Amino acid sequence: MLRIYQTAKAVLVWLGPDSQEHYAQSAIDFIRILSDSLCQKIGISVADLCSVGDIYQDVVFKNRSTLPLPNACEFSTEDMWKALVWFYSHTYFTRVWAVQEINANRSRSLHCGHASTEWDRVALVAGYIIMETAFSKSFGFTRAKCWWAAIMTTERIRQPKNWLFMLYLTSNFSSTDPRDHIYGLRGLMKFSDGAGLLDPDYGKSQIEVYRDSVQAGLVHFQNTDVLLYRTGDETPSWIPRWDRPMLFRNPFRFGKALPWKPAGETKPVWSIDKTTNVLSLSGFVVDHINHATSYDESIFGNATIKSDEGRIELRQVWQRILTMMEKSRLQTPIDASVLIAAATSFSFGLDEKSDPANELHLLHNFVAYLKLVLNEDTFNEYIPPDVREESKHADGLAFGKPVWDFTYPESSFFLAESGLLGCCVSTARPGDIVYIALGSKYPFVLRPDGDCFLLRGFAYVHGVMHGERGGYEEQLVTIH
Repeated sequence: MLRIYQTAKAVLVWLGPDSQEHYAQSAIDFIRILSDSLCQKIGISVADLCSVGDIYQDVVFKNRSTLPLPNACEFSTEDMWKALVWFYSHTYFTRVWAVQEINANRSRSLHCGHASTEWDRVALVAGYIIMETAFSKSFGFTRAKCWWAAIMTTERIRQPKNWLFMLYLTSNFSSTDPRDHIYGLRGLMKFSDGAGLLDPDYGKSQIEVYRDSVQAGLVHFQNTDVLLYRTGDETPSWIPRWDRPMLFRNPFRFGKALPWKPAGETKPVWSIDKTTNVLSLSGFVVDHINHATSYDESIFGNATIKSDEGRIELRQVWQRILTMMEKSRLQTPIDASVLIAAATSFSFGLDEKSDPANELHLLHNFVAYLKLVLNEDTFNEYIPPDVREESKHADGLAFGKPVWDFTYPESSFFLAESGLLGCCVSTARPGDIVYIALGSKYPFVLRPDGDCFLLRGFAYVHGVMHGERGGYEEQLVTIH
C-alpha cells in the first residue's frame, strides 16, 4: 500500500458527502480564508507549508504570541465555527490506515461534498483551533478531531526516527483490527535490528504482536524505552496496548532527547518467557513508597484556572497534596528544598516547551502557580516568606503542561521511605517500589504481586534522574 501511494501522481482524500446544512463548502471556504490569513500574519506562503516538519509546532505554536485567539480573529462568526466543528468531526482523521495514505505522497488534496482544498491548509487550521484550550472547549471542538488532523503529517510520523513515538501518537487513532496499530504503520518504520519481529503475520494474536513490539524495542534501541508506553492496567502489565490512547502523560513528548540516565551508562539486561508472558529485568530497588496521592494532569491546564469552578477544584486538589507533604514532613511552611523536589517532580523536570529546566525556574513558577489557585491564608501557611518573595515575578500559568482539551489519566505524587519525592504516570500506593532498570531513562513503579511484580508506570523521581543513586546491589525482577 505504501508503494501504491508513493508512486501515485496524486492522493485524493474523500471525507464524505455534504451535510443537510451544506457545511462542506462553507467549511472549505473558511479553511482557505483562515489559512491565508495565518500565513500572511506569520510571513510564509501556503506553498511553504509542505516543507514544514511539524505545522503545529513550527508554525502555530512557535508564533502563538503574534496570532489572535481564534474567536478574536477578524473572520470569527458562529456559522464559521459550526461548519468547522462539523468538518473536523469526520472519523477519517482518526483512522490508522489513513496515516500511511496521507504521508506517502506530498501531492494530496482533501475533498468533501463538492468542495476541495489542500491538505496543508486543513492541518494548519486544525492546529490553530487547538492552540487555545478555553476556546476549543467553549466553541464545541472538544469532540472534534482537530488534534488528529494537526499531527497526522508531522515529520515524526511521516519519517519517524523513533518508531515507538509514532506508535505512541497513533495509539489515539483507530483500526478495526488492533494488530493494525502496528501492521498498518509498518511501511513507515525504517530500522534493521529486530525489524523482522514486526513483519505482518496475522496468524499471531494481538498479545503476541504487541509482545513482539516490546522485544523489537529492546533489541533495536538498546534501552527500556518501550516499557514507558504502557498505560497502567494492561495484562500482562509490561506489554503496551497500542490500540488504547496513551497520549497526554508527562513528559508529553518522548520524541525529545532528554538527559535523564538514572541507571547511568548501562544497557538493558532482559529476557522474555513467551510461554508465560513474563518479562525479567535487571536493575536495582531505590526505595519503597510510604505516602501517595492521586491527581489528574488536567489540573495544570490554564483553562481550569480561569473558571470559578475550576479554581475551587484546584484548591481541593492542592490542599490534599500539601496536607500529605505536611504530615510526612511534619513542618510548615514547607522547606524550600522540598518545594523544589515537588516542583521538579510535577513538571518532570521540564519547562513549558518540554525542555529540561533549571530547578529554581520550576520552583518559582510552581509557587506562582500555587498563589493563583490557593487562598491567601493557605498559600502563606505552606510557602516560606523568602520563597514567596523570590517567586513574585514568576509566571504561574507557565508551570506544568498539558495544554490540550482532552481527558487525562490519573497520575500520582508520592513520597518514599528515604525522603525521595516523585510523580508516576499511573496511580501508586504505599508498598510499591521505585525500581531503576538497567538501560532505563526513567525509574519504574512496581507493585508486588506474589513472587512477581506488576508494572504500574514510569516516574520522575527528584534526586535520581542523573544516576545519583548508583552503587546498589543489582536485583532481577520478574514482571507479569
